[in-house]
Amino acid sequence: MKTALITGAAGYLGSHLAKSLKKSGWKVVGLGHKRHTMNPYLDVMHYADVRNMDDVDDLFSRIQFDTVFHLAARIEAGVSVKEPTEFYSVNTGGTCNVINAMVRHGVKNLVFSSTAAVYQASNDPLKEDDAKFDNSPYGNSKLCAETAIKASGLNYVIFRYFNLTGADPEGEFGEAHEPETHLIPRLIQNLNNFQINGTDYKTPDGTCIRDYVHVTDIADAHNSAAEYLLKDGKSTTMNLGTGQGLSILQIISKLEEVTGKKVNYIVNPRRAGDADSLIADVTLAEQVLNFRPKHDIMSILKTAYDWHNRNDE
Repeated sequence: MKTALITGAAGYLGSHLAKSLKKSGWKVVGLGHKRHTMNPYLDVMHYADVRNMDDVDDLFSRIQFDTVFHLAARIEAGVSVKEPTEFYSVNTGGTCNVINAMVRHGVKNLVFSSTAAVYQASNDPLKEDDAKFDNSPYGNSKLCAETAIKASGLNYVIFRYFNLTGADPEGEFGEAHEPETHLIPRLIQNLNNFQINGTDYKTPDGTCIRDYVHVTDIADAHNSAAEYLLKDGKSTTMNLGTGQGLSILQIISKLEEVTGKKVNYIVNPRRAGDADSLIADVTLAEQVLNFRPKHDIMSILKTAYDWHNRNDE
């Protein structure tokens, strides 16, 4: 049986990935620093901080892994401006610890969770070789981690996610960050008092456009990436999204269709640094992994809304 390690296993993507891997026959080991409710798809949960090299190395000394999925990270781009060293410590330093443990213990295959925040938003759709831009400590900390991975000698797939969202269609897991910064869960939680940050973007309706992709499609892509590496696939970096963008006002309209409820919103000034539009070019993922998202925006919104309805009571 193949054995996988998921760092950040108790998190949003980690929970969905554990389910995807377990259903594909993997033994799944999790690493996380918070004692969350046990995920039934984890065979083992190891509590440690990726910044602690001794703890990370101890886990690798006890279990031989076929593939590591490194998801553990700080992800709040706005917070990273106020706490930059924290983001470099976790996102870059933690990644280096995982790399060092893998090299020391002979683990060759790494699937890494990066971000579209590494890009300078100048083109739509964004290609993997488009200009990179340290727009925030979050984006730059991930770009530094990518650089370390590429220099490590490991076999790797680096995924740059766009707007990961939605919930497990069977209702087991969903999206809940603390604090919540992502559009769709914030919108669902604030139907009567939602705040739009800016309507003066260079887009058809004035609100910013993003590429929203379902979390289970991303989890399944990780599963595919592991199989690709185990078959001696070439190391690569690729975008994960749908290749299509929707504005905030379009998302609001779609959510009103799903819920039958009116969304009441106010408009605030736009935030500094927010791009007009971020859409993925997913050609490489389609070619290499046969990546084809199964969930459209209505499925994303329905699964998210249903999960929050069950869990916010």
